[in-house]
Amino acid sequence: MMDNEKKEVIFLLGATGGIGKLLAKELKKNGYIVVGNGRKEDILISMKNKGDIDDYIVGDLTKDSDRKKIIEKIKEYKYKGYKVKIFYNLGILHAYSGEFKNYTNDMIENSYKTNVISIEEMDRELEENDLYLDTIYMVSISAFYRGNWDPEYQKTKAALKAHAELQIFNSHGRRIIALFPDTIKTGEEGMGSKLKDYPKIPGELFARKVVEIINGKYKEYSGFMFEINNNNKVILYGLNPSKITGAFEYHERKSLEEIGEAIY
Repeated sequence: MMDNEKKEVIFLLGATGGIGKLLAKELKKNGYIVVGNGRKEDILISMKNKGDIDDYIVGDLTKDSDRKKIIEKIKEYKYKGYKVKIFYNLGILHAYSGEFKNYTNDMIENSYKTNVISIEEMDRELEENDLYLDTIYMVSISAFYRGNWDPEYQKTKAALKAHAELQIFNSHGRRIIALFPDTIKTGEEGMGSKLKDYPKIPGELFARKVVEIINGKYKEYSGFMFEINNNNKVILYGLNPSKITGAFEYHERKSLEEIGEAIY
């Protein structure tokens, strides 16, 4: 029998970093069963002991055997009657490398393998197992912006954006959510900390708003952009794929609310 106080199970893939920990805590506050995933077993054990996650799977999503372990664990929860969602909170950001010629082949390959290919492979394998899950993709505002701070990272996030758009088009009745956050400050070493001169969204604020979205706030939208404007305000925008292109278009975003002040 299901515990009626628990809503659903969320597999949080990428739970051990700064934003992953904040998301896990906020999901737990909202009654979700949280299954954490990451490569660092000691952190996952610590999170479970603190009550921030209920269960965990150690593994690297780029490895076939580890994706299979996640799928088997999802089947266990589905067999018990729970509704399962999957949350991709993955990403690798190299130290700023400037011009394209400064990237090594390994850097390029690892960026795509972690940021895009592992997620595409996981989605395909879930569908092969008839597991059509509500899905949350943590993309990046870099999918829209172009700059020179890390062009390879930005290209991979544009590719992940395209994958999310395709999944929405072939949703099979699932709810697909794509999140496009500006830089986030979590209080821990992470991707945001590498961009020291950029304003950042407070991590706790971001996690709280993301869980509100998962809970159904602004459910008429499938894309959500958290953008820091010129006045250092964090603005939440809603997006839907264009009826013409099928893609999330920056100029079609709708302002939803001002959610707070950016920090450094």
